[in-house]
Amino acid sequence: MDGFRIQEFYKRFPILLWLILLFAALGSVADIIEYYSNLPSRVFNILCIVAVAVSKATVLTGLYVFSKRFNWLYYLTIAVIIVFILLSLVNGLSTLLYGFGISRKMLTILAETNAGEVHEFLPGLAVRFREMLFSWKTFCVLLGGVIFVCAVIAVPKRLFCMLVVGISFIGIGYFGYVSLTSSWGRANYIVCMRTYRSVSGVLRNMTKVRELKAVPRVFPDAESLSSAHLIDKLVVVIGESASRDHLAVYGYPLPTTPELEARSSDLILFNNAVASSTSTAENMPRLLSFMTDEPTEKEWYDYPTVIQVARLSGYRTYWLSNQERTGEWSNLSGILSMDADVVKYVGAEDSEDHLLSKYDEVLLPLLSDAIVADDSLQVIFLHLMGSHIQYENRVPPSMYKFKYDDILKTTPREWLDKRSAGVVAAYDNSILYTDSILGVVMDMVDSVGKPAVMVYLSDHGENVYDDRKYNGRDPKFTEVPFIIYMNAICRNANPILAEEMRDARSRKFSTSELPQMIMHLTGTRHALYDSVRDPLSSFFRERPRYVDGKPFGSE
Repeated sequence: MDGFRIQEFYKRFPILLWLILLFAALGSVADIIEYYSNLPSRVFNILCIVAVAVSKATVLTGLYVFSKRFNWLYYLTIAVIIVFILLSLVNGLSTLLYGFGISRKMLTILAETNAGEVHEFLPGLAVRFREMLFSWKTFCVLLGGVIFVCAVIAVPKRLFCMLVVGISFIGIGYFGYVSLTSSWGRANYIVCMRTYRSVSGVLRNMTKVRELKAVPRVFPDAESLSSAHLIDKLVVVIGESASRDHLAVYGYPLPTTPELEARSSDLILFNNAVASSTSTAENMPRLLSFMTDEPTEKEWYDYPTVIQVARLSGYRTYWLSNQERTGEWSNLSGILSMDADVVKYVGAEDSEDHLLSKYDEVLLPLLSDAIVADDSLQVIFLHLMGSHIQYENRVPPSMYKFKYDDILKTTPREWLDKRSAGVVAAYDNSILYTDSILGVVMDMVDSVGKPAVMVYLSDHGENVYDDRKYNGRDPKFTEVPFIIYMNAICRNANPILAEEMRDARSRKFSTSELPQMIMHLTGTRHALYDSVRDPLSSFFRERPRYVDGKPFGSE
């Protein structure tokens, strides 16, 4: 390219638009950069991904210049650029705030979020955005951006054009390599295509939800199902957003679990249970169906549910929830629990009624009516609001024990101030309140006069300023409480089962194995049962655990 052509190219090439598109393009691949930043090959891959962003900016800018010759193409190009910038902004901000960009997970969470939850998340979002804005990472990005813009202005025109073209070719080549060798990367590098695929996947799920409401699923090979009915009553309490590290019974310094500690000699505390996702939406299918935590091409609706197993094996099944039934989409628990004999939502029936949700104690009379008054074999699921953000809304004022100064004195951390310590105190109070609910549940389990068991676990954990100035979902904080309580009658009737549970306390497993454990506890057998995946079985084999499709501990 001779000097004249370079000059013409430079004059026609709008540098400001290219810079805007470059920063947008970096936002469009921000979550991919975040992913590779945790891998050994991070430097090479990150540089190549940046080259992909450069090629995007260059191609779109070149298309803009070329399109000026044709009115229809010009306006189409402007529309494409605007959509690209908006989607890239959403992807980049979501990655910075929550650790993941545009994906089916993100859209599923949005689809299952109602007006009340948005109202409760806004204060935390504002704080998180402010913290992000004034963080050292943001400062480095802005400083790097200023230096880069100054370098673009100062660099000789010929060198600039050669660098842009050269890096763009590298980016296009890397994208071609990924397209040919990767089974997952093609759509992720193109934000518009990724958005389309994510939206279409969520819409397919919504269609399936409507179908399942109209025509219940058929359980496979039901005639082969059998059960020894080792226990008469099983109460499975599914908590919300409770991190194991905030339970005193697991070693937390504040007394957040007095009821559990009072029965500590009779509890089976599992020390290595990890949730399969950072969101309720992604966890519930894995807790209630035989979908595992491992990446799979199958959808949640391709798997039978543990409620079907329990009902068909002779147990009367209950789904008692204090979370909202949000209409057609819900958080999938509304669909997964449809097979239960009794389904009751005691909180908000509709998403817009979310602010009217009640304290978890409202479930206790329903549980009492079921477990005490009904003499049949039962498997009862209690779905709590637990420690759902905003934490202070989950606790009756009379149960509010901890204050910010308790946190600053007992668990001092350099990043905690009065406000953030107050958030931790509210969270710990919600754990304390959940403990009081569990105390009543255990009392009921003791009172039935038959072999009965309570299983308590949380759907996922939460980072509440535990390792840095951050509050929210965090793949590093998916270690959750998993506790089993057997009444004395059950311990005496099933000493082998009690011994099996004690032997399993330190085994590393995913909470997606809950259906396998329920089958073990009840003595139920079917082709769906896999002893290798059952943490209570002597044949259990530890394996890599996955959180949102990534190996746990890779973040």
